[in-house]
Amino acid sequence: MGAQNIAEINESTFLIDFELFGIRRAGAVYFLKAGKSCLIDSGTRTEAKNIVKALDSMGSFPPDIIILTHSHFDHAQGTPVLCREAEKRNKKITVMASEKAVTNLKDQSWNRVFNNKHKFENIANVESIKDGQTIDLAGLELKIMDFSGHCADDIAIYNERKKTIFVGDSVGYKVEKELIFPPFMPPFWNPDGFKSAANALKRLECERICLAHFGCLRGAEARNFPDDTIKAYETWWHVFAEADRGGKLDDVKYLKETLIKEADLVIPDLELTKPSMIMMLGIINRFRKIFGKKPIKVAEVQLETIIGWLTKGYRTYTAGT
Repeated sequence: MGAQNIAEINESTFLIDFELFGIRRAGAVYFLKAGKSCLIDSGTRTEAKNIVKALDSMGSFPPDIIILTHSHFDHAQGTPVLCREAEKRNKKITVMASEKAVTNLKDQSWNRVFNNKHKFENIANVESIKDGQTIDLAGLELKIMDFSGHCADDIAIYNERKKTIFVGDSVGYKVEKELIFPPFMPPFWNPDGFKSAANALKRLECERICLAHFGCLRGAEARNFPDDTIKAYETWWHVFAEADRGGKLDDVKYLKETLIKEADLVIPDLELTKPSMIMMLGIINRFRKIFGKKPIKVAEVQLETIIGWLTKGYRTYTAGT
């Protein structure tokens, strides 16, 4: 965890790459500082230690407030870790989330849809916030906006003065400026909410859109993103629907190859940071070379995992309609 994991967006706002799943540029949280400090999202339980290290390097741990954009595990499960570390230092963090998220945070077991072997820690004592509310950081005001769709309790956090918005996963993902994929994750997907959030984002004409996966979009890239993400959703959903009709919805390899063709996907290079994962991938690729096979890219493996999750999101939604 080094300086390359922290990027200044403006004088009061910083991106922290917490190396989600041991991969660089896969997951971001955002740190804002005025008279009070605020961390937007808390990462996973495993990688929360990276956030502590980053904030310590800035002389800024603990933050006064954590605002959770939604209750999915990779955004919320770091919260208990950060709060316990603050308590060790005789300090307390105020945790805030949408009024819709409080119940989902109290019982995090539904996140087992992503990993049924993992034990997810429940998160209590969360202060509820609602659409239209303003959070005052004593010199920096943040407006809360209901962006529910990707999850039942998504919010966006808007710094109107800087025309910068933090959207979590609510309007999709963009990896290495090459790969846009949609957020129809289980178990709460609502396409109308997603489209409403994307259109609201378009009306705001933000100069910066800060994504959890991954990074801060600026200029034309930010202006085009609302249209780009809706187009990506429509393309991907069509591929999943066609695969469902053809009995191939469980065939991840088929979905991946079809998406590469239909959505014109470019698989980017991603960098592993965990030594154990680097070693394992190296061993696998040495064997693949022996047998005349192409090496596996980190992004390709992660894409297959994401496609598996999106399949669950697709199934959850279509089963209820």
